[in-house]
Amino acid sequence: MSVRKITVKSGNEESTLDVTEEEYQNYYRPWWQQKKREQRNREAMEQNGYTEESYEAWRDNASEEVGIPDMEPPGMDELVEKKLLLGVLADAMESLLPEERELAMKVFGEEMPLADYAEMKGKNPRTLSDHKRRILSKLRKFFTEHGFEVDNK
Repeated sequence: MSVRKITVKSGNEESTLDVTEEEYQNYYRPWWQQKKREQRNREAMEQNGYTEESYEAWRDNASEEVGIPDMEPPGMDELVEKKLLLGVLADAMESLLPEERELAMKVFGEEMPLADYAEMKGKNPRTLSDHKRRILSKLRKFFTEHGFEVDNK
């Protein structure tokens, strides 16, 4: 039976233990792998601008307590619902004429000011404002027909 020497560090304390190969494979190796995985996750998050505290809050699922919005991955139901809604949105955009679709994508999607879009296209902003209202009306009608509640603001 082979024996391994392992060193365990906790804070300022360090201990050396003799363990059998079986103990090492069953307990210490998975523990060490988990620690390494956590270290790599923490380093990756820190490279993306997160702090040590935000990583620990995320790991312990206490992110909201330290002022970080919920970072849990969305559930399967949420993902399916978003995919369905994106499909309906794609259908709604497909129901528009190509010029209307471009205006909607720029003004609503990319939040380009209507005046900038008018300048880019060389058209009168008032005319495009009327087109924008007509497009919104078409989209409201489309969503209402497909069972969605729409504010008429």
